[in-house]
Amino acid sequence: MKRRALGPSSVQAEPPLAPDSIPVTRYAAAVRRHLPALLVAVLLGCVLGVGKVVLTPASYTASVSVLAPPVSLHPGVRAGSAETEARRPRDATMDTEAQLVWSDEVLRRLSTFPGYRGVPRDELRDRIGLAVPNQTKVLTISVRAPSPATAQNGAQVVAEAYLELRQQILGGVQQRNREGLERQLDQLNQRLKALPGDDSVRLTVRTRRQAIMKQIGTVQKELSAQDSKQVQPGEVLRTAQRPTGRDDPGRDVAVAGGIGVGLLLWVAFVLLRDRRPRRIRRPADVRLHARLPIMVEAPAYDGGHREVCRRLRNLVFDAEATTVLVAGVPGSAGTELAYELAELCTEGGSPATVLQVRGDGDDGDPVPEGTRRPRSFTVRVVRSDDDRQLARAVDKAGRESRIVVITTPDINGADTISAAVASDMTLVVVQRGLALDRDVARGVLALDQAATPARGIVLTAPGRG
Repeated sequence: MKRRALGPSSVQAEPPLAPDSIPVTRYAAAVRRHLPALLVAVLLGCVLGVGKVVLTPASYTASVSVLAPPVSLHPGVRAGSAETEARRPRDATMDTEAQLVWSDEVLRRLSTFPGYRGVPRDELRDRIGLAVPNQTKVLTISVRAPSPATAQNGAQVVAEAYLELRQQILGGVQQRNREGLERQLDQLNQRLKALPGDDSVRLTVRTRRQAIMKQIGTVQKELSAQDSKQVQPGEVLRTAQRPTGRDDPGRDVAVAGGIGVGLLLWVAFVLLRDRRPRRIRRPADVRLHARLPIMVEAPAYDGGHREVCRRLRNLVFDAEATTVLVAGVPGSAGTELAYELAELCTEGGSPATVLQVRGDGDDGDPVPEGTRRPRSFTVRVVRSDDDRQLARAVDKAGRESRIVVITTPDINGADTISAAVASDMTLVVVQRGLALDRDVARGVLALDQAATPARGIVLTAPGRG
C-alpha cells in the first residue's frame, strides 16, 4: 500500500488575522476558490439580459423626410406707422413645425388607421419622433409601430396630415396678414380724404399728406410682397420605406446590465461565504488563517493517530521539550491526540503524564468505554477554575514524568493561554469536518498575541470508533 508523506507543509500562509477581516490580498484567492460560482453568475446574467431582449415587444420604425419652406408669421409694417419694423419678419421655426407634427389634428387622423386605433394619445405622441439636421428646413419624421407595414403606413399618414395642417394654418396666417394690411390701407385713404383744403393751413396739411402718402406707399409695397408670396405647404422628399429589421431595444445595455447584476450577486455570495463560519476540510482552509507549518494526517491508516504522533514525538524530542500543550478544535480532537502522543513518548523511553483540563460538568472520558486500551501513561484531571492549581499540577507531574502533555477543552479559553505560557511547545489540532475556520483563526491569533505562538498545526481525520 502506497503511503502518503507526512510532515510539516512548506507552504506559508498569510499572518493571523481577525476572524471577520477580509484583506485585499485574498481577492485573487477568492476568485480561484469561487470560480465555478463566478462562471455561473456571469452566465446567469447573460441569460437575464438576453431574456429581457427577447421578452421586450418588437417595434419597427419607419422614417419620411419632408421639406418645410419658411413662411412669415407677421407683416413687416406696424399699424399706424410709415416705417417698417427694424427686425425682419420672423419665419416659422422648427419648434413651430414640431408642434404641428405633434398637434391634436395629426394624432386624431393617425388614430383612425389600423394599428393605431385605441392607442392612448400620450403613447401616440411618444411613437412619433422628429429630427432636424443642422442648417436645413428638412424634417425627418419617424413613426414606431409593432409591425413594419404599420410603421410605414403611419409615417406616410403623419407626413400627409402634417402638410395639410401646415397649409391650412400657415395659409390662414397669410390671409389674416393680407386682410390686416388692406384694412390699414383703407384707413390711410380715409384719413387722406379727410384732410382740409384751406390755404391758411397749407403747410401743415402738406406735411400730414406727405406722411400719409408715405404710409400708403409702404402698405401697398407690403401688399404686393404678400401677393407675390404663395403658401408653400412643403413636400415629401423621401417617402417612408418598410423597415427591414426591428429596433434595437438596447441589446448591448441589457446584456451588459445582466452581466453586471450577475457579478454583483457573485460578490454578495462570496462575501456571505467568507464571513460565515465554514468547516475545515483541507489544508488550504487552514492556511487562510495561520502562518504555521501544517502536518496532515494520512487518511489511509486505521491505527488512530499513531503515524502523525510519531512525528510529533520526534519533534518533541528534538526540541527537548518537557511540557507540551495540545489544544484541539474541537477540544476532543486535542485530547485524543494528546493520549496518543503520551503513549508513544512513554514507549520511546520518556515517561509521560497527561494533564487534562476540564470545565465544570465535564467528567467524561473522550475514549469510549468499549474501545479503551490499557494505558502506559498517567492521566490526571485538573479543574479550570484556578491557575495556581494548574501550575502545581505541572510541577508535580514534571517531578514524576519526563514529559508533561497538557490538553484543554477550548482553544479560545483562558486555560489554553495559561497552559501555553507554562509550556515549552504548543501544538494546535484541527479535526476535518468538525472544526470551524473562525475558531481556528481566533485560537491561533490569541496564542500569537499572548507571545506563545503555536509550533504547528496538525490536521487530523475524525476518529474511527
